[in-house]
Amino acid sequence: MIGLSMTLPASHTVESPSQKRVIAALVVIQVLFGLNYVVTKSVVGHFPPLVWASIRIAICSVIMFAVAQISKRPHPPKTREFFVPLVGLALLGSIINQGSFLVGLHYTTSTNSAVLNTLIPVFTLLIVTIRGQERLTLNRAIGFVLALAGVLVIRRVEEISFSDATVLGDLLMIVNCLSYALFLSVGKSFLEKYDPIWTTAYLFLYGTIGLTLLAVPDYMRLSLPPMTSELVAAALYAVLGATLATYFLSNWTLRYAKSSQVALFIYIQPVIASLVAWSWMGEVITLRTSIASLLIFLGMLFALTKPKAQVTPR
Repeated sequence: MIGLSMTLPASHTVESPSQKRVIAALVVIQVLFGLNYVVTKSVVGHFPPLVWASIRIAICSVIMFAVAQISKRPHPPKTREFFVPLVGLALLGSIINQGSFLVGLHYTTSTNSAVLNTLIPVFTLLIVTIRGQERLTLNRAIGFVLALAGVLVIRRVEEISFSDATVLGDLLMIVNCLSYALFLSVGKSFLEKYDPIWTTAYLFLYGTIGLTLLAVPDYMRLSLPPMTSELVAAALYAVLGATLATYFLSNWTLRYAKSSQVALFIYIQPVIASLVAWSWMGEVITLRTSIASLLIFLGMLFALTKPKAQVTPR
């Protein structure tokens, strides 16, 4: 029988959520990120990127610690085994990841950025395979190739242009992809072991410290823009939807799904962005977008299913 292969860790078999809930959470993450590209564009236009990154993650840190306290979640053991790995995970998942992405975006084109970010699932698959965390099956390989092809089509890969003017930004985008791929691989066992709310709270705290230090020069030159209702609404969404909800859900799903599967769902972001542009801005869904979307979903179907088990003849 062919079925979805969202493998759950053995240690969480009894209390693990259903596969449908995990997949639904992965889809919600990409919907929130897909909306984020449209909604938060105005915020970055008013705040320096690193300043805004440190502000939003600081607010999320306060909220998440409050949630952990109010919900009376049992705190993880206050030992080196908990606090020390968080430093490395925050570096990979927040500081290096966000810092290189935001600065890189300033020095490269939006097309280059969109195409290069498709490397996250590819890097993740390579890393988990090399580390022996996951086995590279034929279905998974075909699925990743099909989905990648679809994303490259929808992102208009033919328009990518590498030059001396964009080389720094392009390299930083690659660093961003590699950093997050490493986080998905290295962080899985840690996130399986500890409470997701407390873990996310501390990751936000460590990320706040790192990103704020990086943003010090920008803070020195900062002048607050007029806080219009549109800017406030966009900022609230960026904090609550695109940061707080997405980071928590990403950490939660990583407890119950393979690292490569969490990364694979990133490929539906451009499809969601196209649907948002169609429904909100009246943009036409072209044949190119339709074909690309079909390739993406076919690829995900291949990658997330396992072949029919062979029956050994007696």
